[in-house]
Amino acid sequence: MARILVMLALLCLYAVPSAAAPVTVAVNAEATVTGPIITLGELATITGDDKERIKALAAIKLGNASSPGHRLALTSDTLGVRLAGAGADLSDINWLVPPTIIITTAAQTISGDRLQAAASEALLTQLSGDGDTELSVTPLGTPPDVMAPLGSVDLKAEFPAGIRFNAPTAAVVAISADGRPFTTVSLRFNVKAYQQVVVAARNIAAREAITADSVRTERREIGKMAGYITDTGKVLGLAARRPITAGTPLTEAAVDKPLMVKRGTVVTILVKAGGMIITAGGQAMQDGREGELIRVQNVTSRRIVSARVVDKNTVQVIIYGGR
Repeated sequence: MARILVMLALLCLYAVPSAAAPVTVAVNAEATVTGPIITLGELATITGDDKERIKALAAIKLGNASSPGHRLALTSDTLGVRLAGAGADLSDINWLVPPTIIITTAAQTISGDRLQAAASEALLTQLSGDGDTELSVTPLGTPPDVMAPLGSVDLKAEFPAGIRFNAPTAAVVAISADGRPFTTVSLRFNVKAYQQVVVAARNIAAREAITADSVRTERREIGKMAGYITDTGKVLGLAARRPITAGTPLTEAAVDKPLMVKRGTVVTILVKAGGMIITAGGQAMQDGREGELIRVQNVTSRRIVSARVVDKNTVQVIIYGGR
């Protein structure tokens, strides 16, 4: 049956026009379609008295169009095969068909600059939450222009691997036309973030207490920094764990609470049980900072217990049900 339809279509296309036929289809040698599907009405001028039939013929689908901005060549034979495959009523039609039809898919140009701007704006929008951070977004090259279908264009940028400050950030811009997804374009950016961070104003020795004159703030790139500190008030009174050179950013790993109890110090061991408070003399077996657990020996029983440093003279043994 399919072969019969194909032969019928070809016979129709090559038949001599009849003046009595109610509909004439004059196919243009060159045509422009909007895509993504080619319709007969975009290729031909269809005339006649039967408006409903003309409308039905114009809506016949003839396959996929080429990509936007590209061309497709159809021979009259190929057109006949496609018409037959559409299953439409092709009787009583005058066909005027050139040997070859050149079909161009209409397009609009989306510039690489526009794609880049959409991704940059999305980056800045995602990073706009922290008002104390200065941002620098530098594109790594400009993508080529894209030929897209006609219609209202929507550009949506996403960052599959997240926004990175220590390596290029990959962006993917999805292009849609009239709500229909078309294609995606990949871009890359260098994203840098800057903040005022605490740095050493002078050389600070290991275990030296940090004072107001030993630190200041400077604008630094924070992308490759971990544990940086932005408030000088958070480090005053702390001690350097190791020597810190002038100009070096202070980090949480570089500072600690100063020693409150030194090994060998005589302390009071405090035990709270129920409503009772028991005290005993002890000797610190370890250095300890406020809140740290250290080993302490009871000087009377010689028993070694774990106790939390309360102050330079007192440690507290934590027992179940105690406070």
